[in-house]
Amino acid sequence: MKALKIVAIALLMAGCDSNIDFSGPAPEPPSPDEGKDLLISEIATFINTDGAAGGVRNHYVELYNGTANTADLSKYAIGYQATSDENTLTDWSFTNSANYVLLTGSLEKGKCYVIASPQANATAVKRDIDWGTTSSANADASKPLQLSGNSGIALLKKDAAGKYTVNGETYSIIDAFGSPNVARVVSGGSNSSRNNFMWTIAGETKDTRNRTIWRKGTVKDPNPDWATSKGTSAGNSEWMISGDRAWDYTNLGLKSN
Repeated sequence: MKALKIVAIALLMAGCDSNIDFSGPAPEPPSPDEGKDLLISEIATFINTDGAAGGVRNHYVELYNGTANTADLSKYAIGYQATSDENTLTDWSFTNSANYVLLTGSLEKGKCYVIASPQANATAVKRDIDWGTTSSANADASKPLQLSGNSGIALLKKDAAGKYTVNGETYSIIDAFGSPNVARVVSGGSNSSRNNFMWTIAGETKDTRNRTIWRKGTVKDPNPDWATSKGTSAGNSEWMISGDRAWDYTNLGLKSN
């Protein structure tokens, strides 16, 4: 009996040595090709008064879902904010309901979602929704969706701790093309009656007002910091830019390469 007690005590002191794994399978690491959230993947700028545009107003914004899951678009909104000169810096504001659109539906992983001006050519610009003014007057750039190289687009997402109130709910800006708090420069391109300033993008300092602009395929995550996103050169920018007035719609609705 005494020997049995000694053996039992020895086993307790040695602890349990089991080959059974109770931890379960390790979670799969995220794919390096997957992004954290939706991002702005393509956009087109036009000067409405530019004769080379032939009166076409193919303004649009494309979103891409590079995450691992289907996205609930009801959590997102698109905001629009025009600037009035090169140097006046302001924060984003979404108090005017005409300057934002609440998204609905869902977006499958690996798919794109296009928001286009109702004046955009329906054949060239395939879209999921229309948004913006139907006026053809060359006047008020404060009305969306007039993207002339100096109007900002914000991708907003519902966030209880968000800074911006949109339709009575709080949102955070998770991605942006342009920003009213980043200075513009005077364009060196053709003269326009009201659009002679713009943001430089990917090292293009002369004229970005009549371009197709794509997010680089290597960019996986949204970036709300336009100053770093636009970059100072083709190498450090998150964007690629077409030639002047060389609009290209062949990648619209597709992931950037």
